[in-house]
Amino acid sequence: MEEKAEQVYEILQDYHCDYPDTSYEMSAQHILKWAEQFGEDADFVLSEFLHFLPQIYVSKARAAKALKNRLVNFQEFYGYHSMAEFVLNTHFIDVQRNEKSQKEILIVIKSILQDDFGVDYDQFADQPKKHFIYFDDILATGGTIFRDLHHWLCENFEAFVKKEKTIALSLFCYHELGYGNMKWMLIQNPELKSLFNEHSVSAGIIEKELLTRTNYVIENQAKWNNQKLNCAFPIADQSKEVLQYLANFSENPGKAQVFRVPNTPVQEQFFSSADNRNRLEKIFTEKGLELLKKVNSQDIDQAKRPLGYTVRSHKTLGTGTLFFTWRNISNTCPLVFWWDVPGHQWTPLFCLKNRGI
Repeated sequence: MEEKAEQVYEILQDYHCDYPDTSYEMSAQHILKWAEQFGEDADFVLSEFLHFLPQIYVSKARAAKALKNRLVNFQEFYGYHSMAEFVLNTHFIDVQRNEKSQKEILIVIKSILQDDFGVDYDQFADQPKKHFIYFDDILATGGTIFRDLHHWLCENFEAFVKKEKTIALSLFCYHELGYGNMKWMLIQNPELKSLFNEHSVSAGIIEKELLTRTNYVIENQAKWNNQKLNCAFPIADQSKEVLQYLANFSENPGKAQVFRVPNTPVQEQFFSSADNRNRLEKIFTEKGLELLKKVNSQDIDQAKRPLGYTVRSHKTLGTGTLFFTWRNISNTCPLVFWWDVPGHQWTPLFCLKNRGI
């Protein structure tokens, strides 16, 4: 196990590298301590985690490379001959709170512009803009990005329709289900519907004109064919305790599929094998429920599930995000990765910055 912990550390070694006061410094010893909490399953958990981790961890260096490529892609897509010309006409949306990922991503982007292209973003900040780009690390359920895009569209709808202004999303990762829900919420929103009618345009303009770029897609549209289901999404073969826990939530037909259909995906491409997928999902689910049961029943947030936060109206075990970046991880990841409550005797693998339990 020690060798596997060292291999995991080689991948995660820059986690929270920007936060020297982190509560749990990433190290092989820390990784081993986290794994040992799974008892007799410790070696298996570490082995399986090591199998898919290289696909889903974005180090700071990897992020900087991806963001530089993204800037070049946007420059070319919008037809500008130089990065300076592109930046002169572009505004990077900055609306998230200080502790969220957007502001930290924008710091990296401004550094890339200055160091690699000799462009000072802030020098052009007061110029009129045609292109608006919303940067974020991950779209999971889609709620945050929906709210921010809804606000932008309501303020800029006429210019958007006339193509005087464009809007784009740049993400390291998105869930297909969450991304689809986000677009559906924009199309169905009463305020935007009124604007569609007022300007005599189809709601399809959202689908057509919202430019989205991402580096990684979590294929979790369970009702679609040939999905990778590269997330924690267990089958119905669960313990009595897990099934009783799910029974506490109301049915919401059509909202979200509760369990993964057995023997899907047809070809396992994410976990090391179909059997190992089933086993690890079951371990994460049962341990996550064990952690949730330590919370006083009156204080339980119904959006918090064993496999991570989800939409409250969904009767599922959680979003099950398996995707991490150097700066933080999403609360839609399984609880075993980030649960940190005094007195609960659980050491998280990933220390969280600026997020309460």
